Amino acid sequence: MNDEDPTCCGSGCTQCVLDVKPSQHTLPANVTNVFDRTYKPFVCETITQATANVFRFRFRYVPNITNDRERLIVPPGCHLMLRALKATHHNPPATGNNLLLQAWLKESSLEIAQQCSTIAAKKPTPKYDKSEDDLYFSRPYTPITFDQEKGTFDVLLKLEPAGLMSHYLASLSVGSRTEWKGVYGDFLWKRNQYRNVVAFVQGVAIAPIYSTLRAILDDDEDETRVMLCACFRDLANVLLHDELHTLAGFWNFKYGIYLSRRTCACSAAAQSCNCLAMHLKYNEPIYDRRLGAEEIEQLLQRQLSDGKQTLLVLLCGTEPFTAFIKSSLKRMEIENYYTF
Repeated sequence: MNDEDPTCCGSGCTQCVLDVKPSQHTLPANVTNVFDRTYKPFVCETITQATANVFRFRFRYVPNITNDRERLIVPPGCHLMLRALKATHHNPPATGNNLLLQAWLKESSLEIAQQCSTIAAKKPTPKYDKSEDDLYFSRPYTPITFDQEKGTFDVLLKLEPAGLMSHYLASLSVGSRTEWKGVYGDFLWKRNQYRNVVAFVQGVAIAPIYSTLRAILDDDEDETRVMLCACFRDLANVLLHDELHTLAGFWNFKYGIYLSRRTCACSAAAQSCNCLAMHLKYNEPIYDRRLGAEEIEQLLQRQLSDGKQTLLVLLCGTEPFTAFIKSSLKRMEIENYYTF
């Protein structure tokens, strides 16, 4: 960690986890980005609950000086860094005035208290850097949407009872002041570079893929055909449910959602059970089954009619999940893929 380097995240890493490289993303003429690799103040504007432990937060930039050329821009698939004071882990999280987070805190309070006691009892890890930045810790998050003009962005944040950043996030309420910086990420999308894009995502890792797909679909001059395969534990944990259903209205977008746990406990075989259909919107492609290797390869094969060089595969999820998908790519000799 380098206290004189404005790109430093402040986590005290002896070998920077970001492996910071100069950004290759270009901006429109006469525009400067709010995000310049220094921490900027953002106010929490809204908090809504997506699933039992995933919340959607909207943050709004608070500029010190109004700049007509300044815009908030997060390129597709890129992430930001959120930092918080380390002192916040050693105190019980404040409930603020958000009822949704208060309810989550009530259910998780015992586990959080146990984790805080464990952290407090541990011997502090020596730091090579004793600067003021050592008072902070940071985590990366990918916005799913942003508004250039309003200076806002939305993120899906998964809260874990024993998570350090979750402990901080649970204390936020509408009006709370936070600090973010960016942007990070080397994924570059060029309009119509590929004829087909197939994306495989798992859980909350849908964020960078969703932002990328939206950038493609919102561009009227981009004719790339997009297919998304999203894997979730069950129907209650499907993220961006309504958003994906809306995107299905685009001529060049298709998707499928795969659930690793059955929606019901009825005695009917999975193939003949109609319980899931009762909870779905018209023609929703949601399946009560895991996404298997055979289905992956059949899906990819249909996208190869124009040749392997016209296909890009995007991956985001746990290491076992992405390794499973890559095994199919290897068998099919598909080399054009990107892992977020």
